[in-house]
Amino acid sequence: DHYNRYFNTVLVVPISTSDKYRTLEKYAKSPLFIRIDNGKIHGTALLQHVRAVDPTKRSDGEVVATLSQQEISSISTKVQQFF
Repeated sequence: DHYNRYFNTVLVVPISTSDKYRTLEKYAKSPLFIRIDNGKIHGTALLQHVRAVDPTKRSDGEVVATLSQQEISSISTKVQQFF
């Protein structure tokens, strides 16, 4: 949130639905890949691909699905370990 106040961008972590992130051991054991199974969201958060995007250019503003606070906290904690 602090970052978003100063820049017209938001930090995002992409979520992949590729099976390789769920089945291959090197991804399953890595702290850079967090499995997400929450309502409409089923995939793997790719923490090594954090990026800044302008939400006015990349989104229509409609929220399709949300992560739980626990999932957001887990992702945030892991990302902070690498930066």
